Amino acid sequence: MKKLLLIILTLNFGLTFSQNIELIESRKFEGAIFPKTYDIPLTDNPSIEKRFTPTKEEIVELENQLRSQIKKINKNKPNQGKHYGPIIHKRLKKYDRQYIGFIDQYGQRVIHLNFIWNGYSIWESIRGWTKPDDSWKTDWQMWFDGGSRFWNINYIIDKKEFVDFRVNGVA
Repeated sequence: MKKLLLIILTLNFGLTFSQNIELIESRKFEGAIFPKTYDIPLTDNPSIEKRFTPTKEEIVELENQLRSQIKKINKNKPNQGKHYGPIIHKRLKKYDRQYIGFIDQYGQRVIHLNFIWNGYSIWESIRGWTKPDDSWKTDWQMWFDGGSRFWNINYIIDKKEFVDFRVNGVA
């Protein structure tokens, strides 16, 4: 059996003081909305003027659009299946989400989404994959490796368009 190497960098710097991270949940998804003042570790954070806090209404609309578009977005299935991880559009409900808003170079309001796999089976546990803790609710997560268990995408609010779809690779 091929041994999978998962390199996980969970950046947990305790930067949650006065961050006002809002949780959102429905039957179809669960997520954490990070405010415009949240400092994402190890990145060049845009200035506060280039950030915004997504509203729950914007997230619900985004999620509706994602459900209707994900199969098309994921048509090439990068880094998915077999030892890479789940087929994203077939298991969308099994991902926890993180949302953060920014203004891009064209002045468009964009929501960046992080997806963290939360559908581990007994078989995956035997193979060494473990369910992440709840730190995704309070700390921005950065994962390297892990295949389709970790992916992200940007959503342009006014255009109702998804761009920059990226799925992690595996070592």
